[in-house]
Amino acid sequence: MGSNPTRERLRRSVSQNFSVRNRVESHSKLSSSFCSSSGEISWLRTNKFKRGGKLQPGSFSRKQERLVMRIQAISTDNRDTGVQVVDDTSQVHELVIVGAGLAGLAIAGAMHKIGVKSTILEQSPTVRSTGAALTVWRNAWRVLDVLGVGEQLRPTHTLLTGVRLRNLEGEMIRSFELDECPGGPHESRGVERKVLVEALASILPKGTIQFNSRVVSIRRESEGGPFQLTLSDGSVIRTKILVGADGVNSVVGKWMGLAPARYAGYLGVRGLAEYPDGHPFEYALMQYCGSGIRIGVVPISQTKVFWFFVYNKANPGPKITDPKVVKEELLGQLKDRPEILRDMLERTSLETLSRGPIMDRWNLPGRASLVQSCVTVAGDAFHPTTPNLGQGGCCALEDSLALARTLGALLSEGGSPDAQRVTKALEEYATERNQRTLAVTLKSFILGFMLMIALRPFVYFRDKFLLPKAFGPTTYLTQTLYDPGQLPVTQAVAK
Repeated sequence: MGSNPTRERLRRSVSQNFSVRNRVESHSKLSSSFCSSSGEISWLRTNKFKRGGKLQPGSFSRKQERLVMRIQAISTDNRDTGVQVVDDTSQVHELVIVGAGLAGLAIAGAMHKIGVKSTILEQSPTVRSTGAALTVWRNAWRVLDVLGVGEQLRPTHTLLTGVRLRNLEGEMIRSFELDECPGGPHESRGVERKVLVEALASILPKGTIQFNSRVVSIRRESEGGPFQLTLSDGSVIRTKILVGADGVNSVVGKWMGLAPARYAGYLGVRGLAEYPDGHPFEYALMQYCGSGIRIGVVPISQTKVFWFFVYNKANPGPKITDPKVVKEELLGQLKDRPEILRDMLERTSLETLSRGPIMDRWNLPGRASLVQSCVTVAGDAFHPTTPNLGQGGCCALEDSLALARTLGALLSEGGSPDAQRVTKALEEYATERNQRTLAVTLKSFILGFMLMIALRPFVYFRDKFLLPKAFGPTTYLTQTLYDPGQLPVTQAVAK
């Protein structure tokens, strides 16, 4: 690469003043000096950078200047010296959300609606759409309506009308209509995850999501001071408030010291089957239960069916990402099962298949705090839940309104609230949400324990006595009656 006087000055400074042992500790100061130097900014404004060539005359906007500095920072020479460039070190974000899944997008959307700006850091090149689909119950539809995307989703996702529970031979164990359940009217629809996340992303201002931004470390500059989030490309984002919505293996949750999610003892596979001429299923939530195995079928529309397959496995073993291997494994499991289920799997495109261990965590009192100063978590990072009640994604959406009512209401007042007030708002949010989600997590675990029983004498007892009671209309939908509330009334909402 052509001569670069700025980089040479940096290299000499590093080699003269810092040993190999303390380079990592000092790189933030060097980076700040580099980014804030008026001499370097002036020099960049009069030169045009071309990767792999020489610096040539040209002009830059401030955004382009920062991009040039980031490219220079991750060049081979700077990696060798341990230099790390802070991405616009003068900028401190008010609120950064890690993860553009359901929780992260919904939180950012709720904040935007009440006039609070946020930034989402997403490690993927696009919004995450793994999981094929999910069942969205009434409590989550209330959230989607508040965020303004409910009516956008309903026309393409058919209303489910009942619940059907059969054994793997096809014999009915329990059947009822949702209209029979108290507290109606009820609303349940299978929704494609890709469509849902794109709808949530569409309500955000342009530039809210920064893709290809994987957080690898977190540190606080000082007590009460901002946080530095180091990304995988070496850049650093600074923020006053941090919300981890980065899934069950949350980087933010690990930094906070939260316990790892616990393996529930069974694996789950999900997929989306397509029937161009129409599927043969009725519009009900259907499950087929066996000995340590269960299959769920959720029609989404006239031509699409979401399904899930869970089976006991003492150890989850290595992660399998090849969809061909996953499909072959399932076909073996379904060898002696009803033809309608095997046909469903054959109609599933490989790109919609996903396989992973079923996990949860019980946030019992006395464990690590769900709030640490100006940091908290949401979605699966907060309350990973087994999918037996279909409430994991629904509760993640609920988090957005709860956080908007506490933290969002505080930030919408303007100014820059101190760390103590922010922490109090986050604690109110975490207390409210843990009271709600811990009950859901425990109930889901207990139901999953019954559904996944493997010993045949107990399977008979389960199918004849336990499941008809557990799946009764008086109890099955109680968790969906929860009211997630509304957004706080702020100046932005009033307009």
